[in-house]
Amino acid sequence: MRKLLLAAVLAAFAGQALAQAPLQIPDRERRALPETPRDRPGRRLFISPSGEPFRGPDGLAAWFAQADADHDGAVTAAEFHADALRVFKLYDVNGDGIVDGFEIQAYERERVPELGDVMMAGFGGGEGRRGRRRDLGAEETARLFTPGGQQGAARFSLLNEPEPVLAADADVDGKVSLAEWTRATERRFATLDKQNAGKLTLEALRPQKKK
Repeated sequence: MRKLLLAAVLAAFAGQALAQAPLQIPDRERRALPETPRDRPGRRLFISPSGEPFRGPDGLAAWFAQADADHDGAVTAAEFHADALRVFKLYDVNGDGIVDGFEIQAYERERVPELGDVMMAGFGGGEGRRGRRRDLGAEETARLFTPGGQQGAARFSLLNEPEPVLAADADVDGKVSLAEWTRATERRFATLDKQNAGKLTLEALRPQKKK
């Protein structure tokens, strides 16, 4: 009886200690865990001209390789448009030819949650789109938001557009039609094709390093 009582007391103390101690995950297992956008907001992020997020060491190159359908080292206007149409279909979840307000919210909330974090950082934090407070450090805030400078997606993109989907909403009715998206795609290609060559190269798109 005494041994059973002693064992019960030891088990209780062990359980309490485990409950108080933080869970320790070995490094090799931690690396295997899936990483979500919320885990590393704003880091290693590239947003394509059509608003598609790429997260990794070189998101620009990853997008370019995807858009360069024939892998000849250049993205033509036709390839650029084809890539933009593919992305539009991703956003148009119900396939009705219009990215409506609900689908735009889904894009901002699920695909690129960093956009909401950027804007909340500019207004001193607060409740995010998921109703959860996002506290950004001073260094991260300075990187994500600069009053009077590039805002939102523009900080991670080749184009100065704070929100790529809404930027295509020409009549400002809160939704984007395929026709509006097509016109925005033409405008974006023309903006990036600074030499009027009819094609884009990775080298020309890369931001020039400051000397």
